Amino acid sequence: MRIRVSIMLALRFLGIGSGKSVSNARKSLYGAIAGIGISLIPLVTVLVVSDGMIEGISARIIELSTSHLRVVDYLKINDIAGDSAQLEALSEKIVAGDMTGKILEAQPERQGLALAIGRKGRSGATIRAVLPSYFSENNSVHSLLAVSDGVASLDGPNDAIIGKKLASDIGVGSGDSFRLLTMKTGSDGNTIPRFTTFHVKAIVSSGYQELDALWVFIPLEKGFAILPQKSSETFISIRTENAYSSLDPVRNSILRSLPDGYSVYTWQELNRSQFQSFNTTRTLLLFIMLLIVFIASVNVSSALVMLVMERRREIAILKSTGASPESISSAFLFAGFLTGLGGLIIGIPAGIFCSIHINGLFSAIEKIINGGNRLMYIVGGSITNSGIIPQEIHLLDPAFYLETIPVHLDLLELFLIASGTLVLSVVVSLVPAIRAGQEKPIDTIRKF
Repeated sequence: MRIRVSIMLALRFLGIGSGKSVSNARKSLYGAIAGIGISLIPLVTVLVVSDGMIEGISARIIELSTSHLRVVDYLKINDIAGDSAQLEALSEKIVAGDMTGKILEAQPERQGLALAIGRKGRSGATIRAVLPSYFSENNSVHSLLAVSDGVASLDGPNDAIIGKKLASDIGVGSGDSFRLLTMKTGSDGNTIPRFTTFHVKAIVSSGYQELDALWVFIPLEKGFAILPQKSSETFISIRTENAYSSLDPVRNSILRSLPDGYSVYTWQELNRSQFQSFNTTRTLLLFIMLLIVFIASVNVSSALVMLVMERRREIAILKSTGASPESISSAFLFAGFLTGLGGLIIGIPAGIFCSIHINGLFSAIEKIINGGNRLMYIVGGSITNSGIIPQEIHLLDPAFYLETIPVHLDLLELFLIASGTLVLSVVVSLVPAIRAGQEKPIDTIRKF
């Protein structure tokens, strides 16, 4: 019965049901509801966007760069890395000797640096010498590496697949030729340049320019021919059923079949600093958003203080008729709870809507900004007089962020946000609620 009375009082204080009198304190509570709702929109959006961004970047790094596990001889004490045939044989041995049944494939690869020279310019390039099956049999490559021009295949010895950014920098497209400048050791021991002509079979993009901006894929045999072993890195990339499961059993199984000098590293070990940076940035952004929610919740406390002062006469009458201090305090706590709930009803759906349509929202905002910027140039006569067109502004620079943000709603995280907001609304309501319960009816009645 006491709880029912407290709830009815809380609804009355908020103007729900009967007793809809003019109240400045009630308006403050409505403002607090709006403040909580507005503060939750960026919190939910930042959470979903940061999770999607980190998930998308991580998937591309793991599947297209470091792979799930990497077998490598960093000390270079074994001769296998100098012979492509032996490296391929070792890759087949790893798959055949897998005792866990979780290894899907093992891909040998050699990486090195070169200078790519095209029709319009030159640029540094990261050479990735792989087997043709890297593109024909790897489902992860098919899903994450988009082909914008040509066909992704390495059939000929001088075929090449290059990144979209590099293709733009050197001015080549599918079917064009370009040269790679690498270094080789001559018969006299001196280092001399080597020029090799390649034909572009395809232009590809992972959607994360920082990862693929300099990629040039060439056949493995050709990579061994033009990339010196001393100045390049040779390894075997292992792909398993699930990169996020425990990889220790797979690593132990691989170690049993490896020759001396070789070690196995997981993607967590190879990318530890980068993923720590992602998580630190995400945590910092969420902390800032939580501070905004906390400040909005403090408005609930100040609005309830005003409500207590405004309702002192009603509190005194209720106490005089037998209402307990606990009932009065509970009524104001319920009022704070309902205020937080109202903010959730506004903020969570709006935040989810913004998160789902975040790519479209960014695109629309960019068009508005760039359109306004161009209009200002036209009005000012800059384009007419000088012919200069203003550079387009991108809210998320594709050189550092994903071109398209993957959206994934985590219901558990949304539940934690909602629960935390309600708890915070009740906590900040404690002080005014306790003060309301401690009001002395005799003193109040005398004043009125």
